Amino acid sequence: MVTFAALDQRLSKDSDSLHDFLWQGKKAGESKLRADIQKDLRDLDAYLSAAGKLRKAAAVLDRTWGEPGAGESLFELINHTYNLTAATDHLGRRRDPKGAGEHVADAVESVSIGVCSNAGCFELVQDWESGKLDFETYAGKLADHLQRKGIARAGDFKRHLVAARNFGRSFDATAPAPEQRPGARAAISNGLWATLASVSIRKRLDSPPRFSYEDFAAVLERIARRI
Repeated sequence: MVTFAALDQRLSKDSDSLHDFLWQGKKAGESKLRADIQKDLRDLDAYLSAAGKLRKAAAVLDRTWGEPGAGESLFELINHTYNLTAATDHLGRRRDPKGAGEHVADAVESVSIGVCSNAGCFELVQDWESGKLDFETYAGKLADHLQRKGIARAGDFKRHLVAARNFGRSFDATAPAPEQRPGARAAISNGLWATLASVSIRKRLDSPPRFSYEDFAAVLERIARRI
């Protein structure tokens, strides 16, 4: 049976490579990258016992490669499921709450960028990434923008985003170990909620990712069972 220790480096490398392919203009090795990602997600599907939902979603996105949104959705699929699964691995097998929190933060930062892009306020991402805004202010401005677009749960989304991210990015190494582990569990749970809620928010904005909400929810539930 596949282990996450064997998957970890592959998923991290291929997620980063897909990001660079899509947004940094690094176009070499496209065929190999696509094949590697399909293998990664087949193996992650098996590891999570996800009943083919992750594997099939990845295969559909590969078949529509080159169509608008397909590559971006594939990145979200691999990046978010990888980082959230890695968080549970750091918490459990590695007994590393800080590492768990860092992976959750990586996931929800990406989640927030996807929502900003679809909501028409990508300038907020630029202001945050340039240091003009801290993350909490950025998330608050995103929530305000979503509320103006009629997203009723925008405030909840902001609170879960910030809570999920801040545990890892502001990790308190002086806190007693018995507090660190439940803190990491809470961060993972907040991250899972924010990641799934982002899909329903984007559906309300008429720009959802190109994979099934229901199947993605089932995959995230498999990850949640590992907390």
